[in-house]
Amino acid sequence: MIIFSKALADQGTVWEALRASETCQNLPPDLIRFSAQSKPVVMWNLTRRCNLACQHCYMDAEKDASEELSLEEGIHLVDDLAALNIPILIFTGGEPLLSRNFFAYAFHAREIGLRTVISTNGTLITPEVARLMAEAKIRYVGVSMDSITPQRHDSFRGVAGAWDKALQGMRNARDAGLKTGLRITLTRDNWQDVPALLNLALDEGIPRFCLYHLVPTGRGAGIAERDVTPEQRRSVIRLLAEAAVELKDENIEILTTDSPMDGAYLLELLKGDPRQEQVRKLLTNAGGCSTGVKVANINHKGDVHPCHFMPHVVVGNVRERSFRDIWIDNPSAELLGLREIKSSLKGACGKCDYLDLCGGCRQKAFYYHGDLLGEDPTCILEQGASGTK
Repeated sequence: MIIFSKALADQGTVWEALRASETCQNLPPDLIRFSAQSKPVVMWNLTRRCNLACQHCYMDAEKDASEELSLEEGIHLVDDLAALNIPILIFTGGEPLLSRNFFAYAFHAREIGLRTVISTNGTLITPEVARLMAEAKIRYVGVSMDSITPQRHDSFRGVAGAWDKALQGMRNARDAGLKTGLRITLTRDNWQDVPALLNLALDEGIPRFCLYHLVPTGRGAGIAERDVTPEQRRSVIRLLAEAAVELKDENIEILTTDSPMDGAYLLELLKGDPRQEQVRKLLTNAGGCSTGVKVANINHKGDVHPCHFMPHVVVGNVRERSFRDIWIDNPSAELLGLREIKSSLKGACGKCDYLDLCGGCRQKAFYYHGDLLGEDPTCILEQGASGTK
C-alpha cells in the first residue's frame, strides 16, 4: 500500500480513524502503514459466498457457505487477534455482509477494542446496514467500483444494477458517518476511467480513493492478459501522484495497493525533488511487499495464508492452532522463509536499487515464473531507470 497523499503532501484523512496499535502508539495514526510495526493487519474472509460474479475475484467466490467457521470459532478467533493487539482486522469475503455472523463479530470486536474495517462490493449497504456498521464502530468501508460507466462495471461484476447499488451503498455509508472509500481494480478496460472515478469520489464527498492492481489469483488468473501495459500503469501513477498534491486541501486520500513498484516509480518521479529523501524513508519503513510480515490472511475455513493472493501457501489453520502460535510463537519454515525472501530474490528484483522498499509482488512472480523468488515482470521501472534494470 502506497499512500500518495501522505508521502507527497503530508495529508491523510481515513487513516486518522485507524488508531495506532500499542506497538506503534507513539506514531501519528496516518503513519501506521509506514511504520516498522511487526504485528500484521489481518484480512479475514468471513465467507466464500457472494451476490456478484466478479471476473477478477481472487477467492473465486460462489454461493456455497459450507466449511465456514462457526460463530463460536469466529468469536474465539476475534478474541485471539485482539489479545495479540493486531493493528486492524479487515472483514472481507466473498461478500462479508452475506455472512450471518458479520454483525456478531463486528460488535464483539467493538466491545473488546479491536479495530475493524470492511471490504465490500457495496450493493448490500442499506441505510440500516450502514447505521449498524456505524454502531459497531467499523473504522472504514471500502467499496469497489470498476468503471465510471454503469454497464461496464456491471459486466465486470457479473450482475446488472451492481453499479447503482454500489454507489448508493457508498452514499449510505457516508451519510451514516462512516469513513468510506471508492476502490478500482485496474485493467486495460478501465484505466482511462481513473480521472472520472476520482472526480466521482470528490463530487460525492468520499474521503478515500484506492487503486488496486490486478493480481493473477483465482479468477484473476483467467484475465491476466487484461492487465495494463507498463506505460498505462505509469500514466495512472503519474496522474495520482499529481492529484495527491493538487487535491491536498480537498479532504481526499489517494493510495494504491498490490504493487510495491509504485513506490519505486514514485521515487523516480521525485529525482531532484527535495521531498525524495523523506518519501524514501517512509517507503523503506513500509518495506514493500508485505507477504508474511505486515499482512496475513485467514480464509473462511480457518486456513492462514501469508497473503490473501497466495491461497496455495497455507502456514496453519486456526481450528487447530491459535493465530498467535501460527504467526508468532511457532511459525513454519515456509513462513520464516517468506520473511527473509528479499535476500534471495532472483533476476531484476534481486539486483534492483529499490529492493529495500519494493521487492516486487511475490504472487505475480509465482504466477508468471512458478517461483516465489522470481522477478516481478509487471515492474514499471523503465530500462536503466534504477541503474540495475
